[in-house]
Amino acid sequence: RAREMASSPPRSVLRPIVDALPGVVSPDGVVQTTPFLAACALVLPVLEALGAAFAPARSDVRGNVDRLRKRADAHVALFDIALEEKAKGTHASNSGCCKGLLWLKRFLEFTVALLTGLTTPPRTKPVKDAASAAYARTLKPFHGFVSGAAFAVIMNFPPPRDKFVAALGGKNGGKTGDGDGDGDAAASRTYEEMREVVDGLSPILEKIHAFLVAEGLDDPTKV
Repeated sequence: RAREMASSPPRSVLRPIVDALPGVVSPDGVVQTTPFLAACALVLPVLEALGAAFAPARSDVRGNVDRLRKRADAHVALFDIALEEKAKGTHASNSGCCKGLLWLKRFLEFTVALLTGLTTPPRTKPVKDAASAAYARTLKPFHGFVSGAAFAVIMNFPPPRDKFVAALGGKNGGKTGDGDGDGDAAASRTYEEMREVVDGLSPILEKIHAFLVAEGLDDPTKV
């Protein structure tokens, strides 16, 4: 048994996300609550691979997933949760599901932007630079001084690129000759899975963004 475990291929962090995304949107175009939240939970290991400094971000994502999950049994369609809050006039609450969905969307957009930056040829950009660019595009516009200062510190402590790519691929090592994680088949497969996550998650996030804008729930207030 030990020999079998030793010879088993490493478990990719990204493959479960790729496999889960096709089931998020129903054939009639509805974003389904439980499959969406399940996919969001699978993204947490990506943030974990960014290191201990990203623990607050992981906690925020997990909290928003849990907040929405409490309403999942009553609402098969994700957007119905927000519409119910809006009908009750409680949609502006910082502890409500509307804000939870909004910030969950933003952190997922950060993840998509990060993976896009890392997979863009020639695939040499350091994780620090890719994460900083992703933050500037997706989260920074909505962060006030305190939150912005906290993230500025967080951005100084990402892992080296090769170690991050290896972690997403389920490996503990992953160093290559040029240090960018491109030197073996496992790394190439991980890059392919990064693109699959981006391609699968992006249209879902676009659908959520369009809904929030149309319903006046895309609150630009800085926090």
